Amino acid sequence: MKKLLLSCLLTAVITIIVAVTAFVMGTGYFIGNYAVHFGLERGTADNPQEPPRAYALLMPPEARRFNKPDYTDETWHMTSADGLRQTATHFMPDTDSDRWVIVVHGYGCTQQNSWYIAENYLMMGYHVLTPDLRASGDSEGRFLTMGCRESEDIAAWARLVAQRHPQAKIVLHGVSMGAASVMMAAAREDLPTQAVACVEDCGYTSAFDLLVHQITESFGLPAFPAMQLLDWRCQKVAGFSLREAEPVAAVKKSKLPILFIHGSKDPLVPVSMAEELYEQAETPKKLLIIDGAVHAIASQKEQEKYFKTVNDFVSPYVGKKE
Repeated sequence: MKKLLLSCLLTAVITIIVAVTAFVMGTGYFIGNYAVHFGLERGTADNPQEPPRAYALLMPPEARRFNKPDYTDETWHMTSADGLRQTATHFMPDTDSDRWVIVVHGYGCTQQNSWYIAENYLMMGYHVLTPDLRASGDSEGRFLTMGCRESEDIAAWARLVAQRHPQAKIVLHGVSMGAASVMMAAAREDLPTQAVACVEDCGYTSAFDLLVHQITESFGLPAFPAMQLLDWRCQKVAGFSLREAEPVAAVKKSKLPILFIHGSKDPLVPVSMAEELYEQAETPKKLLIIDGAVHAIASQKEQEKYFKTVNDFVSPYVGKKE
């Protein structure tokens, strides 16, 4: 009788565990799918270039208009390693120069969001390339990858600059997800030797850690098992793992000097992430904290200080303005 009771109890426990596991996995499947499509997939039936819904809700179309720098420009194209046609704009300074910068926009944005920073570099005598990242603007692609595949594309853009202008000295400058992209690009073996410095503005240590922070701090929810389920669906649906987008690992391997910039009041990416990134970097480095700046507006809140710090940091590597 005892054996029978024990067997029945064990069967009941196993049944409950299987049922709970199935419920969690099933719920995670649907919630994870929704989160991936909501946060990373671009395009609607009416507009295939519409940014992910998570961004579109915060930034209506009328708020996405930016002034184009009043400099001579031309459109560049290239094909990514996975066959996506990519688009960028090359702006030319008023004087001859071997100084180049690739300015990389953030999550949900387009190259237009880079034009304010681009104009300041143009005034400093740089050629500027402003790409539309994959799944953004006029570049092809369905899913954003939080810097994972974007870093491959930035390295490819740098190789194209080097191919067309072998004497170029290239700075990589990114904001938010663009900052994650340039940090990861700076550690790539296929980055050309013409790339000489990196500027990251409000980047995160990793996409996984960033979402853990948002889930726990902003929503007060436990990160486990939500993050594991989200990452599982991200791999299956968008083709990458959130753990692959890990700038903190990249800065340890980077051969480029890195300037880290962050706003002290950033509610999205905590300033502690900038401090950790700075601590982990082993190349020449500097950390600039812009007091009172929230996410991605440091260059506008303290324009003079921001670009003076940028110029002072990168000048030893790109040479003086001609």
